[in-house]
Amino acid sequence: MNMKKIIFLMVDSLMPAILEKGFQKRIIPALQFLRERGQYRADCVTVFPTMTASVDSSLATGVYPNVHKVPSLIWYDPVQKEIINYINGYKCVSRLGLGKCARNVLFNLNEKHLSRSVKTIFEELAELGLTSASINLIIHRGLARHKLDLPVYMKWISGIKGEPTVSGPEILTLGAIAYPSLLQHKLKSYAIGLTKLCGINDDFAIDVSADLIKQGKQPDFMLIYLPDNDHKIHKKSPQHGELPLIQVDQHIQKLLNAYGSWEKALQENIIIVSSDHGQTHVGIEEDYNINLDHLLHDYRVLQLGEKVSGGHQLVVCNNERMAYLYPLQPEINKKIVALLKAEARIDLIAWKEDNQVVVMEGGSGREMSFKPNGPFVDPYGSTWALTGDLAVMDISLKGQKIEYGDYPDGLARLYGALFSQEFPLIVITARPRFEFKSRYYPTHNNGGSHGSLHKWDSLIPLIVAGDESGSSLPSRLVDFKGYILNLFKSHYLQ
Repeated sequence: MNMKKIIFLMVDSLMPAILEKGFQKRIIPALQFLRERGQYRADCVTVFPTMTASVDSSLATGVYPNVHKVPSLIWYDPVQKEIINYINGYKCVSRLGLGKCARNVLFNLNEKHLSRSVKTIFEELAELGLTSASINLIIHRGLARHKLDLPVYMKWISGIKGEPTVSGPEILTLGAIAYPSLLQHKLKSYAIGLTKLCGINDDFAIDVSADLIKQGKQPDFMLIYLPDNDHKIHKKSPQHGELPLIQVDQHIQKLLNAYGSWEKALQENIIIVSSDHGQTHVGIEEDYNINLDHLLHDYRVLQLGEKVSGGHQLVVCNNERMAYLYPLQPEINKKIVALLKAEARIDLIAWKEDNQVVVMEGGSGREMSFKPNGPFVDPYGSTWALTGDLAVMDISLKGQKIEYGDYPDGLARLYGALFSQEFPLIVITARPRFEFKSRYYPTHNNGGSHGSLHKWDSLIPLIVAGDESGSSLPSRLVDFKGYILNLFKSHYLQ
């Protein structure tokens, strides 16, 4: 039997509830086709923070942030003494410096920040003798080198000189900044203008992928990132997610049509569709913004664009519905926690004490703590030691078995975030409908937001079609990499 290829479509902010409504109304024929000819589950769990950089790093490496070492989309580097932002929020990026942010997302994320102690799926497939493509994914580290074609203005702004290269799989696109030479003659026909984010959009990703298929250049594994759905739900909220979903389906139809028929697409491929995170509808009133500048006004907080000095006490890295707080003076930790505890709109407050995690509920001050390797086992086979009021994380026990409620896989995911850095830090999350507000950071009143540990931000769908082996579907995004490698190893490399 000829080896099937695998296509993974990562649809940003694809949410189970919106997808279910689309199935019920029969308005998404391509996704309906894939579901009916494959397997589907609506309860996969992504990683935490529910932000693209940390999630995509876990997708590519198969481990949590405590192992791959990319804490989130926005975080503080205590060694370089600077806030890292992988291009999120125009005003925020402007204050930090577009050049610095561009260098971080284009080079440092894959070459420095992503741990070398783990391998990406692209690296492992190359070692197996299989070829890959990363279409617009920000995590793309591989064994090949690719030249970046930076516009003159971007070189000037970023200070990047010469002919820079980045690592990636055999085929890499980062919009018009990096693209395969075999498609260079078609580049001008793609959606690549400034208003189209230089090609980081659904049209570009699907057009490139379809052309690779039509030209017979499709690699064994193709990971395609579709970002537009996320932008639209941020603006309109999950309550208005139906039209963006229809547009996603139209893109998938175009990809399937590249084979001549949808049936042929499944004869030649295993097609996987999933998401990186969900979103939560943020309330319209200003009270739904938890203003961290006001809450922490008694402390000297590092402002965007400032250099860290001895006078600074705290760094705040706002990731929408979660935030990292970095106390620069150890003696203020308890005072900051006490201040946060008084704010009932904050859901969870968590910090490290030696090898354990302490979690406090905002408003009530109820506490629990946990650490790995204890007598209690969760649904994913991990064991934990638990003490305190488990209702803080909506955990219940049936004998020695842990059952999760509003925070699926909450222990491993929260542990992964807190131990993604050795530096002391505090994690806070917002209650449902609420979002953190900081000067220059984007807010999404009456729109959609994510970042938190809550199930609304954390549950993602998974569709797999074309796998005749009937392998059971993984229940967590962190298991997707191993699942894909096993499809190649167990079923098609015999």
